[in-house]
Amino acid sequence: MSTSDEVAEVHSSMVKPGERILDMTAGLGIDSLHFAMKGCNVTSIELDENAAEVLRNNLSSYKNVQVIHGDSVEWLKESRQHFDTIFIDPARRDSSGRHFLFSQCSPDISKSLPDMIAHCDRILVKASPMIDLKSAIRELGIDGCNVIVIGNSRECKEVVLDIRKDISDKPGIECITIGRKSYSRCNTDPDTCNNYRIPITGNILMQPFPAVMKGTGGNVDGYDKLHPFTHLYVADNLDVSFPGQQYIIKDVLPFNKENIRKFKNAYPKINVVARNFPLTAPELAKKLKVQEGGDTMVFGATVYDGSRVLVITGGPIS
Repeated sequence: MSTSDEVAEVHSSMVKPGERILDMTAGLGIDSLHFAMKGCNVTSIELDENAAEVLRNNLSSYKNVQVIHGDSVEWLKESRQHFDTIFIDPARRDSSGRHFLFSQCSPDISKSLPDMIAHCDRILVKASPMIDLKSAIRELGIDGCNVIVIGNSRECKEVVLDIRKDISDKPGIECITIGRKSYSRCNTDPDTCNNYRIPITGNILMQPFPAVMKGTGGNVDGYDKLHPFTHLYVADNLDVSFPGQQYIIKDVLPFNKENIRKFKNAYPKINVVARNFPLTAPELAKKLKVQEGGDTMVFGATVYDGSRVLVITGGPIS
């Protein structure tokens, strides 16, 4: 999948100036470009001849980039070069559809990983945001790796597996929301046992960013949660360190027939979210007979005593 400039900038932040980088799936070169701009010495390999020619033209002004047309897996087998970092973005789509297993992608790094490890100190593997992390690590046959989850305030963009020959510390998960402070934890740590509380009017409702939801399963240390499986948090005041969106709670209503009947008159146009709720967001909107949109939010959620509530908030304030 092609990379945006802002995501490629995150990739380049993972390496140091002067590193020798091999980009095994260069495409049109957005990642190679950002590595080159960082001051790395980049070898970019592209299988498609036309794309390789475009790549060569795109990067012609950078003397620290070598562009090669060919099969990067076969090239690496014949190479005696050693790289600080190999970056690879296996193609996840073909004529049969979208794939999530590495063995179904091209190239198949589940087969070529030993060769790659023999030629570098570190491998950065760009993977689908839908990937199952435990299954992916098991498929690659590695003991563990650092995981970087990249997203914005609306969606998780991708997962990067950071595979190193020697991980001196415990493998960790870093959740990067572009333009925000990242959130990190050790990926072998047990899930935190949070305190639980029912939100009330005037509280701050907190929703983790998509990258945090992907990387940690929605578990954020040190905050009061609505329910063990409701990944929403509540606080008395705005907390700038929380890795997610925050909303001022305007009202909290029990999810019952009376409030369902009255809801449309009070909030004819509202954005609907469902978290650990028996209805999906579209189903809840239909049940409440509301039109989605505007600056107000309603979160259908289960709280720690098992009851269901409708939490009405303003739009995000952070």
